[in-house]
Amino acid sequence: MRTPYLLLALALLAACPTPRRGASDESQRGPTHTSTSTSNPQAVPENSPKMNPVLPGRVSGAEEQAVRVQLTEYAIEMPDTLTAGTHSLTITNAGKVSHNFAIEGPGVSQKLASDLTRGDTAPMTVTLQKGSYTVYCPVDGHRGRGMSRVITVQ
Repeated sequence: MRTPYLLLALALLAACPTPRRGASDESQRGPTHTSTSTSNPQAVPENSPKMNPVLPGRVSGAEEQAVRVQLTEYAIEMPDTLTAGTHSLTITNAGKVSHNFAIEGPGVSQKLASDLTRGDTAPMTVTLQKGSYTVYCPVDGHRGRGMSRVITVQ
C-alpha cells in the first residue's frame, strides 16, 4: 500500500525544478524594478493630477498674504499698511468681552458672521485695492470707545 504514495511523492518531486549549483532562487530577490519614462509627466505619481488637485476658488499663481488681527479692549492690533491683493486674515479675540471685526473701503464691506468670545479665532479672506480702509468692532459701543482705525493699502 505504500507504493502508490511513494510514486505520488516521486512524481511531485520530479515536477518541481531543482536549482542548479551556483544559480540563485528568483523568489529570494526583491521586487524587479523597471524604469519609468519621464517623457509623460503623469507617468510619475507625484506629477499625476490626482495627486495635485486644483482647489476650487484659487487662481494659480495668486498668493494670499497672511495677516494676524488681534482684538482687545478697546483696540485692534494689525499692520498699519498692507499691499493690494488678497489677504487671509486670522482674527483673534484676546480681550475679555465679545468682539467682532469689520472692514470697509474701496469695493469692500465685510464683517464676521458672528461675534468672537474670549479666546476665539475666525478667518476672513478679503481682496483689497489701493486706498484707505476703516477697520472696527461693530459690537454695540465698541467703535465709539476707540475700537476703530484706518489702514492704508498700497
